[in-house]
Amino acid sequence: MTPLQRTAVALLCALLGLHGEAGARAPQATVRATPADLVAGYLEALDRFRAGDGAAGAQLEVRAQRLAESLGRPDPVSVASYYLSLTPSQRRTGWRLEARFDGLRDRVVEAEAAGSGELDAATAPRLTGELTRLLDEAELAADVTAAARTAALLARIQVRALERMSPAEPRREALAGEAAELADRAAAWFGLAGLRTPLLEARWVRARVALVRGERQEAEAAFRELADLAEAVDRPSWRERGLLGIVGVARECGAPFAATAALEELATFRDPARCWALARELAAQRLSEDRPDRALEWLEACPPSHLDQEIDLAEAVAEWRTLQAAALLRSGATERAAEALADVRRAQGASGGQVLRLTEAALLLDRGEPEAALQRLGPEEGHRRSEVDDAEALVLRGRALLALGLTAEAIGPLQEAFDLARARDAARWGRAKGELRDGSAVGEWLGLSTVEVLARARASAGQARLAAATIESAHAGCSIPVADERLSALAATQDLGLLTWVVGADRTLVVHVRPDGTAEAEEIPRGRRELARARDRVRDAVLLTREVEHAAADDLLAEVASALLPGSFGRALARWERGPRSGAAPSLAVLPHGVLEGIPFELLPAPGSARVLGFDTALVVVDRLRDEAELPPRVDGREARWIALGAPAGSSAAALPWAERELRDLARLDPRLDAVTGRAFDAAHLLAALAGERPVHLATHVLRQGSASSIAPLALLASEDERVSADDLAAAAPRLPLLVLATCDSASGRSVDGLSTRGLAQAALDAGTRAAVVTGWSLADRRGRAASITFHAALRGGATPAEALRRTRGALVAAGAAPADSGALRLLGYP
Repeated sequence: MTPLQRTAVALLCALLGLHGEAGARAPQATVRATPADLVAGYLEALDRFRAGDGAAGAQLEVRAQRLAESLGRPDPVSVASYYLSLTPSQRRTGWRLEARFDGLRDRVVEAEAAGSGELDAATAPRLTGELTRLLDEAELAADVTAAARTAALLARIQVRALERMSPAEPRREALAGEAAELADRAAAWFGLAGLRTPLLEARWVRARVALVRGERQEAEAAFRELADLAEAVDRPSWRERGLLGIVGVARECGAPFAATAALEELATFRDPARCWALARELAAQRLSEDRPDRALEWLEACPPSHLDQEIDLAEAVAEWRTLQAAALLRSGATERAAEALADVRRAQGASGGQVLRLTEAALLLDRGEPEAALQRLGPEEGHRRSEVDDAEALVLRGRALLALGLTAEAIGPLQEAFDLARARDAARWGRAKGELRDGSAVGEWLGLSTVEVLARARASAGQARLAAATIESAHAGCSIPVADERLSALAATQDLGLLTWVVGADRTLVVHVRPDGTAEAEEIPRGRRELARARDRVRDAVLLTREVEHAAADDLLAEVASALLPGSFGRALARWERGPRSGAAPSLAVLPHGVLEGIPFELLPAPGSARVLGFDTALVVVDRLRDEAELPPRVDGREARWIALGAPAGSSAAALPWAERELRDLARLDPRLDAVTGRAFDAAHLLAALAGERPVHLATHVLRQGSASSIAPLALLASEDERVSADDLAAAAPRLPLLVLATCDSASGRSVDGLSTRGLAQAALDAGTRAAVVTGWSLADRRGRAASITFHAALRGGATPAEALRRTRGALVAAGAAPADSGALRLLGYP
């Protein structure tokens, strides 16, 4: 290619935005499969036409069409059509204005390069003043291209200044409004000129302004538009920015699945080994999932490299080492973490950012130096911080004060961090209806370990019930006073009160709230990973009881019960056994969260007693606190008119003859029950039943569907292979008095910190259903059928759902069922 042709290609790319942009590093996208002669020919005709050669117009139309076909994009034709619509005088004026803009843009680029990417205080007013004067003149011209490019550059300069401002800066909001207006004007002018790619920077500015203003939904939408437009015009670098913007917003809102979906999309066209931004986010994701070993593996495999043209290598290396330090710290490798942080501090000096300071403070805490940690957390000037950073600083301050024995002083910053996360959840989900919640800021960026520390501080201060309210507020989406009120009301309905837990990184807190409202807290010296291993071991042992003697399962269940059930509960049960109602089964509510949701509480032996919770108490597992006034009334089995659906026909899945027999048996037991089976059982009938007010019994398959980033990748099977997904179920917004999911493993789903397990049952409960009967794992067909008949018979006799399920478990044991079958049944929701 000749020098002239190379110049022509560069000019065309600047005009159409095929690659590169003012003031940014050159992205990796290039003009692909575009012959140089087509590019040069098109540009040559366009230049002559804009400079005043009217005869070049016909050539321009032909060459624009050929180039558009080669690129697979309409931009050349759109641009040509725009200039063909202008008069020769208008085109020449626009050409001269663009030449002036090019000179100013070059000066901005040079000044930013000299100032490490920023305009200094002396240069910025002069250059922005000249750009503003050019804009005032250019916006009056018929050719709007110069005005569009000038407005876009001004908006970019302003948003950079905006992001450096303190939130208390008086001019901050006015500057945000100016930047947004300039971006919108630039977008409108680019659209008028038929230019699509220059719209990218306008979308980028719009998203960044929304972030500064705290308008996260607007920012997420703008980043999505940016990513979609970048894909359409084949600009991978801009698409990367849009997707990383979505990741950032999702993380800040506590929405892990949205972040995962965006990262998966980014991985379709960027290799983590050559894209530090992707590698960084994937490592951060593993850290947020409390998998520091996986984060370290990822960081070792994908360090920042000069192959990534989108990064400042020195800055990226500092990020890399800081992330390594955080992962090492969480893994317990304190000294190696200290070495990594020392490397970063030597490279960055006093200019090290907030993340570095926070990681250093965490290191000092782990070393048992809380006073030094408090000093490290002193105020930092000149750095823009996110709410996540602010919350983390408050948490570290609270932990340091607690380590110094200053419990009352520690509660303040811990509560402030908690309130920040709760406000973020309220802003994101306060108005959400008919959709599955995909995360919680309390769990995802504040961390449930913080909730455990705050609750423990409350308990240490003699506020055990307030500690329980703190735990449940984190999960219920309500304030601590409201959670306290609901806890007291729920405990008063249960003979033995209620138990709630919060699992931290290294320890757990359990609180027993008695029916009279008094409470007692107890620390458990076991953290998240240890309890997760215990959960998996005990479940595996229980499932083996179908094949072998269950002595090993009994031992493990006793061990878990001893660890999780507090002494105050054992004493309450002992008093019940000595009381006048000792022959009856007392009621009990438990509120496990996170890793504890998978514990088979129904099979746990009560401490100091021969009783087993699922057989000797009317047990309900409460997923989260709700307003009793907003729930459907309790089901009255003597009066209820059930609708039972299942036994789908025409399906590629295995037939369910047991389901057909089960539903026939239920119809014989209760003549008022309406059964919908076979081909009549379609998705429409199922959704109609879910949208009604009658209790519903379902006997069908639960199937997996959806991608790895789906919130709840599960669906109920109807006839002809129709499926009702968890999202469909949520959209139906069922407000049922009781839902029986007589399917295998119907309690399954994704565990999300700060929320209950995301699954089919939870979708119904979140929508307003009072309670659901679910299974923790699969049952043998004949056991499941027997359980359904026994349960409905007990309800018709006047038993509550919890008591009916207790009798059902007992009947299964009497019939010779293994613990794996009797312990699979759970009442989830409200009593």
